[in-house]
Parts: sequence; structure tokens; C-alpha cells
Amino acid sequence: MNVWIRLIGGGILLFFMPLTIGGMADLFAERSGVLCMCVEGIMVAGAFAGVLMIRLFAETMNVWALLFLSMAVSMIIGLLVGLLHGFAAIHLKAEQNISSTAINTLTPALAMLISKSIFGTDNFTYSSNKFIIPKVPVLGDIPIIGPLLFQGTYATTYIGIILVLILWFILYKTRFGLQLRSTGENPQASDSVGISVYKMRYSAMMIAGAIGGLAGFTYILTTSYVFMGTVYGYGFLALSIVSLGQWKPSGIMLGALLFGAIGVLSSTYSVIPIIKDLPIPPVFYSMLPYIITLLVVAITPNAHNAPAVCGEPYDKSKR
Repeated sequence: MNVWIRLIGGGILLFFMPLTIGGMADLFAERSGVLCMCVEGIMVAGAFAGVLMIRLFAETMNVWALLFLSMAVSMIIGLLVGLLHGFAAIHLKAEQNISSTAINTLTPALAMLISKSIFGTDNFTYSSNKFIIPKVPVLGDIPIIGPLLFQGTYATTYIGIILVLILWFILYKTRFGLQLRSTGENPQASDSVGISVYKMRYSAMMIAGAIGGLAGFTYILTTSYVFMGTVYGYGFLALSIVSLGQWKPSGIMLGALLFGAIGVLSSTYSVIPIIKDLPIPPVFYSMLPYIITLLVVAITPNAHNAPAVCGEPYDKSKR
């Protein structure tokens, strides 16, 4: 029983955490009024920066110092990419879908170029199992919950849970969060009471970029041992989760659980007794998360909870 709990429950956590963090990145950007379709590109940049640190310093640094260094670098690089999109969307008033597409195209190519210049190849391996906590004392002995949450779990899972709670608090329980949300609903009214729409949107993109970079690092660290210039579409999955969750943190987390379960099914179907004998081609299971994404987009009701002016540049002179 414990083996199945760790296989299925632990596997769901591996997909749930980066999807939730990536969804929160998109939520912060779009709640401020900036359409952020470039979460994929931000995640790729953060993933590359983080695992590059692990590859370069694994032999010379303490394991936990290395983890926090890698997380910090992934967030800084993600922040810079977020600012790049913010500059195009806010300052240059560019079409935000096009800006996002440019970033989604640029970051994988740039990551592979840097990798090739350092290692002579556009992909490289790294070791990630050193960041697993074998067992949390006392908590790891709790039936069912212990094996699920407190045995063989990556440290980034706990850090991610704490981060999501902090982000929720900032967005809904602080003055900053209220002002940020107001700029995505009625920027003219916000400006009229002294709130700088440009400042709030740049701040939102910095936060979105930083946590998007961390989402990419969290995903690639826990699901692979080789960086190949991609996070396999999980940035786009995070976008669909935001829509499915109606731009609410609770909805994003529920959506991430759903997609986490689908991700586990697509990667472990061959060892599940009932499913492995079904006459279904293996490629179907690999496609399953993306098929579900298309279905979600098709059946999700109109985005009645979407920020009112998301994707619309704000022109102070036309107030």
C-alpha cells in the first residue's frame, strides 16, 4: 500500500507544485492587467538557470546552500524575463500575445545556445536526487499522510507550499494586492486615486517572472535529470489551469491536482494493473495532458472572473 501511495500521491505532488506556482505567476500578471502567455518561456529560463548552477557547483557547495543558490538564480533570471515582457507590454504597448510568443521562442533557443557554448552540446545532465528529504521525523510515520507528504519528498515541494500561501496572502490580504487587482479591473479609477498603474504592473511582472522562473526550476529538478531546453509544455498547462480555476488561487490548486493526476497516469500507466492491459497505444498517454488541456479550453465557461482589462495597454494620457 505504501508503495502505491508514494508512487501515485508522490507523483501527483511532483506535477502539482510547479503547475500551481506557474499558475500563480500567470495570476499575478493578469490580475494587474498584463496578459502573460509567456509563462512557458519564463519557466524554461528559470529551469535552465537553476539546473546550470547545480551542474556547475554540485561538487564544491553544500547541498542545501546549492539548492537555495539555484532557486535564487532561477528567480532572478525569471524576473528579468518577466521584466522584458513587462517592458514590451507596459512601456512599448506592444501586442501582448506577440511579445509572449517572442519570449517563448527566444528563451529555449538562448538556453541551448549557452549550453552548447559551455558544454559543447545543447543539453546537459545534472543530479537532483540529493535534494530529496528521505523522511521527516515524526510526521513521516503518520499513516497514509506520512508516506504521501513526508517521505522521499523534494525540499522544493515544502518551499513551494509555503510560497503559494505567501502569494495568496499578498494578493488578497494586503494593500499592495488590492491595488494590484484594481489596476487589472479599472486602471483609470486606480490612477485617479493616486495608484501608479505602470508601477503596479511592473511590480506584478517582476513577481510573476520570479515565481515563474522558480516554477520551471521546480518542475525540471523533480522530473528529469537532463535539461533539453524545454519544460515540456507545462507553462501552457499552467495557463489553462488559471482559466479553469477562474483566476482564483483555490481554483488553480484544484486544477493543478487534476492535471497532476493526469500527469501521473501518463507516466505510470504501464505499471497500473487495470490500465496497462487496455488496448490503447502508449502515445495516447503521453498526449493525455494536452488533450485534456484542449478539452478544458473548449468546455470551460466564459471567463466571467477574468480581469476586466487583461491584455489592454494603459495610456495615461487617455484617462
